[in-house]
Amino acid sequence: MKISRITPYFTFFLSLLLLASCSKDESTQADPTVANKQALGSSARDFLSADAFTSLRVEIAYVAGFKPSATTLNNLRSFFAERLNKPDGITFIETVVPATTVGSLERDEYVKIEADNRTAFNAGDELAVWIFFADQSSEKDDATSRILGTAYRNTSCIIFEKTLRDFSNRIGGASLTQLETVTTEHEFGHLFGLVNLGTPMVRDHEDEQPNDDGIDALNKHCDQENCLMYFQTVADATSSAMTGLPTFGAFCLEDLRANGGK
Repeated sequence: MKISRITPYFTFFLSLLLLASCSKDESTQADPTVANKQALGSSARDFLSADAFTSLRVEIAYVAGFKPSATTLNNLRSFFAERLNKPDGITFIETVVPATTVGSLERDEYVKIEADNRTAFNAGDELAVWIFFADQSSEKDDATSRILGTAYRNTSCIIFEKTLRDFSNRIGGASLTQLETVTTEHEFGHLFGLVNLGTPMVRDHEDEQPNDDGIDALNKHCDQENCLMYFQTVADATSSAMTGLPTFGAFCLEDLRANGGK
């Protein structure tokens, strides 16, 4: 058994063998959404601390019929409350996105879906984040690997809900809530700057895995096997054998707290 190579922190690949940015135009106004179109990990401290943002607005976007379970959303609320310093509160809003018709989704397509449908953006001392639960799989899926979720900007991520449901519906598959919770929280770990992705490491614990050339390379995951940010944790969540939901390990918690989190 093997997990397919993780490309640098943008996506999480699951091996089926496991179950399987001229001149200035003075008339043009600044884009009010630009603060939410930055590099992955660049808003890590904004999430974790109350330095710049004292509240968080979480936009849960989904295609009708692909809404995450109520238990998953409750787990996510608890996850945020436990780790983020947001004294003015954390608000969840929901946005129903039209069904996609392009088949499997590539980055340009889900970025456009976000551009067409996102309503929550940073405003004053409120930070906003977009999570899209898609009705399609990733176009990078192939015969040996599947992508379950991707954090792709500072306040954006996609969860391939159709893929999660495919795994859950298999004989011996994990519960959908387990898959949704572990995948979503893992991707938020990347938004929070883990590992070594906007949140500095207090001590070295970034994992190495072979790259395309078979050479060990750092991959923005944790080298502690009991951690939510370990590269294989999301893959393990596809199995009904997982007992309990994984959490951040001691080294990742140390990093989060040093960068303003709880």
